[in-house]
Amino acid sequence: MTRIGWVALVALAAVASLECGQALADGHNLLIACKMVKQKSPTDYNTLESGLCIGLVQGVRQTLVAYADLLPKDYRVCIPRTVNNEQSVGVVVSYLEDHPSELYLPEVALAIQAHREAYVCK
Repeated sequence: MTRIGWVALVALAAVASLECGQALADGHNLLIACKMVKQKSPTDYNTLESGLCIGLVQGVRQTLVAYADLLPKDYRVCIPRTVNNEQSVGVVVSYLEDHPSELYLPEVALAIQAHREAYVCK
C-alpha cells in the first residue's frame, strides 16, 4: 500500500473514532488494555480498560468492513463478517507483541495494520 493510501485509510479510521476521544493514544496503552480483556478476575480498572480496547478494536473492524467495497482493491481488508470482538482483540494483541518497535504509533493505525496483516484479501 502506498503512503497516500495509508494516510487516507488512517484518516478515515481517525475520523470514525473522533466520537470516542483519545482514551488510549498509542500502542503501549492499547496493548495493556487489550491484554486485560482475558483476565479472569476483573477489577473496575480492568473492566474500564478492557472496554476501551474492545470498543476501539470493534470500531476499527466495523469501519474496515463497512468501507471495504468503497476502497480500491489494493487498500481493502477482507475481514470475514463472522469475526467477533474476542478474535479481533487477539489479532491486535498478537500484532502489537510482534511489532514492539511500532508501539509509539496511534492505536487506530496499529489496529488497522493488525487487521490488514491478519485478513489479507485474496
